[in-house]
Amino acid sequence: MLHLLYFFMGLMSLVTLVNLSNEHFSATPNFFAVGMCIVGLVVLYITKNYRLVGAICSILTFGIVSGAFLFLKATHYLTPIWMIVNIMFTFFILGKKWGIPMLIAHFLVLFYYLIYLHEENIVSVESFSGNDVTTFIMEYSIAGFAIAYILNLYVLTTSYSRSEMIEVNQKLSNQNKLISKQNSEMEVMLREIHHRVKNNLQIITSLLRLQSNNMDEEHSGSYQEAIDRITAMAIIHEKMYQSGSLSKFDLEKYLNSLVSSLLLNYSISKRPELIIDVEVEDMKSKSIVPLALLINELLLNSLKHAFQNQDHPRISISLSENEENKSNRFLLVYSDNGSWIEGSIASFGTEIIQAMSEQLEGVFSLETTSSGTKYVFDLANLS
Repeated sequence: MLHLLYFFMGLMSLVTLVNLSNEHFSATPNFFAVGMCIVGLVVLYITKNYRLVGAICSILTFGIVSGAFLFLKATHYLTPIWMIVNIMFTFFILGKKWGIPMLIAHFLVLFYYLIYLHEENIVSVESFSGNDVTTFIMEYSIAGFAIAYILNLYVLTTSYSRSEMIEVNQKLSNQNKLISKQNSEMEVMLREIHHRVKNNLQIITSLLRLQSNNMDEEHSGSYQEAIDRITAMAIIHEKMYQSGSLSKFDLEKYLNSLVSSLLLNYSISKRPELIIDVEVEDMKSKSIVPLALLINELLLNSLKHAFQNQDHPRISISLSENEENKSNRFLLVYSDNGSWIEGSIASFGTEIIQAMSEQLEGVFSLETTSSGTKYVFDLANLS
């Protein structure tokens, strides 16, 4: 913008001198144009706001050009050229939101001149002398130079913007490659962590089994329950390790694996029919372990206490989005068709269910009848 103001101030000063040397040409519009450039330089120096200066210069130029059309009795061979220069300047500095209205305004003034003033001005014009033609040629050359200068600035800024965009895109591409590489390394590292955690949990379960072998049947049951709870967590890490994407955990596969593991440890005459319906698309990693321990405890209770006298055992597990409260909450509905005995659920198991519900910032209701048990949990999907 600074360069443009200096350029046009020099250009308008030259045009003013050219027109002052010829009595048939008015230097008044050019003199005002020089003053406009000086005002623009002062405002730019004070505000450092090139768009404000561009708007001021565009509006003042419109006033100068329109005044020349309306008040100077001449054929205005050159005035439309300066009109085009101002339109190009406005588009270049301020964009189309200013450029289009400025173009419309200029042409409305031009049309008014052609309809109402053009014929009268032609009649009043005297014959051109050789000096007049020379002045015309000089001013046309200066106006052409102004147009060429603006177009050259446009080409330069466009080329600079394109090279800047290419450079920025290259930087973004390099950063994306680096991030992708880091993500891949993180994925491998997390898989390794899950694998090692699973192995460590398996070692713990092996130690507990060895210890339980030295216990009588009454006390070894507690060890088996502890083993089952640790196994529930070990299966999680195994599924995480096997998963194609650590951000997508397949709950349905996990629940099937968990039931299969528990059935190996409890003598159930008939394998329960397992009905699993998972509608939660994105289960957060922070919620998976407490949810797994909660479901593990519910399954343990059913397998140990519900199906002794049931010919067709059935367990239903449903996970769905909470339609009433969509702020990352979901519903877990667990039910079986076992015949429960009063007081058969161990207090420790109840405490675990309560603790896991609280960890998931949830509440639950329990309905126990002669035909089975139904839990309804309202839980948070913790991020």
